Amino acid sequence: MFISSDQVLADLWLLVNAVYVVLLLIALRQADWLRLWRADQLNLFVIACLALVGLWSLRAGISPGLALHYLGVTAFTLLFGWGLAMIGVSAALVGMMLLWQGEWSAFAVNALVVGAVPVLVTVVVHRLAQRYLPAHFFIYLYINAFLAGALAMLASVLLAAALLALSGAYSLPRMGYEYLAYLPLLVLPEAILNGIVMTAFVVLKPEVVATFDDEFYLKNR
Repeated sequence: MFISSDQVLADLWLLVNAVYVVLLLIALRQADWLRLWRADQLNLFVIACLALVGLWSLRAGISPGLALHYLGVTAFTLLFGWGLAMIGVSAALVGMMLLWQGEWSAFAVNALVVGAVPVLVTVVVHRLAQRYLPAHFFIYLYINAFLAGALAMLASVLLAAALLALSGAYSLPRMGYEYLAYLPLLVLPEAILNGIVMTAFVVLKPEVVATFDDEFYLKNR
């Protein structure tokens, strides 16, 4: 992923920037800021942001804007909640820009693709699971972590492809063999990555996971 501003039409660029700014403002207002001061969460938050920078730096690709990399955003969202996750992925992207001398005019576009959309997909899956599925430990892991991680990656890649296609940056056949053909190599490992991370946290340190409640998932079983 990581799209340049000149690869996106001006109208789309303005729309994406507006959507990102609105989401970020809502996140700043609704984020559980007090959580960062409990149970060493601030240290964990900073470490998680740095982990995202490291994960996103491990990318491969042939053409600009079609880089392939894992996200890790689903685990971040489950750990801190959607508000802090939006802020965290934005902070991680700032780190990426500074580290790799990225294009600041494309910040909002990339923040939406690699951050906001995966965060929102994770939140939707989590809320649907809470509402319609049994309150079970394995439901939390397999649906909220594994499945949400896979869907978040799928949504991120398809959004990037849609923006590039609508802007005429690449033809659909070219994106098909340079980008979309590698989806299976991204979606399944992304699901496994997020699943492993969340399994470790809910087993070893469940108190630091914002979306996991012992009373809800375990003690009434």
